Amino acid sequence: MTAPATRGCPEEPAGVLRQLARPPVRNFLTLAFLARTTAAVLPITLLLALAQAHGYARAALVSGGYTLVLALCAPLRGRLLDRYGAHRMLTLMGAATALLLGLVACSVGFRWPWWTTLPLVIAATLSSPPLNAALRSSWRRLVTDEAQLKAVHSADSVLEEAGFVLAPLTAGVAITLLGPRHAYEMAAASFITVTALYLAAARRHHLGTTRPRPTATPAHSARRWLGPLATPGTTAILLPLLVMGCVFGGTGVLIPAYTQNQHATPLLGPLLAAISTGGVIGGILYATIDWKTGLWRKYQILTLGFTLPTMLLFLARPLWLLATLLLLAGLFVTPLFINAFLLTDAIATDDTRIEANTWIGASTDITGGIMAVIIGALAQQHRWDTALLTLTCCATIGAVGVFLAPARRTAAVPLAGPAEVTVPDAVLPAPRPPTAPEPGFGDAQGPEAAPATAVDPRP
Repeated sequence: MTAPATRGCPEEPAGVLRQLARPPVRNFLTLAFLARTTAAVLPITLLLALAQAHGYARAALVSGGYTLVLALCAPLRGRLLDRYGAHRMLTLMGAATALLLGLVACSVGFRWPWWTTLPLVIAATLSSPPLNAALRSSWRRLVTDEAQLKAVHSADSVLEEAGFVLAPLTAGVAITLLGPRHAYEMAAASFITVTALYLAAARRHHLGTTRPRPTATPAHSARRWLGPLATPGTTAILLPLLVMGCVFGGTGVLIPAYTQNQHATPLLGPLLAAISTGGVIGGILYATIDWKTGLWRKYQILTLGFTLPTMLLFLARPLWLLATLLLLAGLFVTPLFINAFLLTDAIATDDTRIEANTWIGASTDITGGIMAVIIGALAQQHRWDTALLTLTCCATIGAVGVFLAPARRTAAVPLAGPAEVTVPDAVLPAPRPPTAPEPGFGDAQGPEAAPATAVDPRP
């Protein structure tokens, strides 16, 4: 299928790279990278600071509670932005988060009881502005065609994984030099500073602005309450991410506890960064390889690629084997997220776009929070074999789920180029009535001028 005449041939790689290097795309990619990196340092330093004062079981309970609240409330915060607009809401949420993180730092520094730290962490999580979801929902407005959209989403995902590589290394150095408590204080101050800059850029470029949500009707009651979860195909997109969340949450607690038990604290950073290092490599490879398999089939294959190494974690008592298996699994993390964002963009409507994007991260955090609590309890008792076997069982369930997934008939969705990306019928939206065009993306008429099946997917 050929691209519209107004768009011509696909852009050369140099032209796409020039687009990434121009403001505001360059500015947002940089701020998002810094915000994600500093945010990822916070839970690592908080876990070790609380473990130093209260033990790993209670520290993991706080960490797991933080992750669960983050997961369950992120879609609700995204819905607020979809309904009431982003500008004032983001500013208010950012100010509340800064205040609450300051109180958490005080509770850690003065060693308040752990049960006073938990509600402060939860409150800071509740108020945290969903800037990354707002950014991902706005990429389609900030670029000009599908080739640039593919490039910017690939760059965004690769930089996100690079941040998760840098974060544990930074946390490890900070903990070694400053100690866990002062390392957390430094991380909180850095996160507040970067968030303030991010909020200023979001306000300047109207980040997360969407069309007003249409009035709900009784026929749309399920959609009114469930939002994007009521859209057919959304749960199928989220299932592999739930499995990844188990591994992320479990290893996030297991690795710090196990390295300390083995007197190998200097290896904490490299081990925590192993899965994200693989994610950076896999994301770059996926962005450069022309893989023409249907999108849902890709999603299944990538899920198998992630679960097969993690099914061997029960053997990973040696630290070198643990790092190797996590690195191999990480090769498939970024491609899985890229495909998840692509599928979500294909089925999301403008009135639920930010909320739909929050569910991708929330789905990993839900199981990650639960698994963090479970592994924390096992680590407190030094039951390392049981902890590794638990993670192996989660990966096995994910692999079996992929094999049992029913075959799906696919329909072609055109991109701006000679290749076609296929999206399963089950995740394609029903035809929608025409809405007002959104200028600034694609042709002069806007994306909604195209037929309802010509969905703009994200890679």
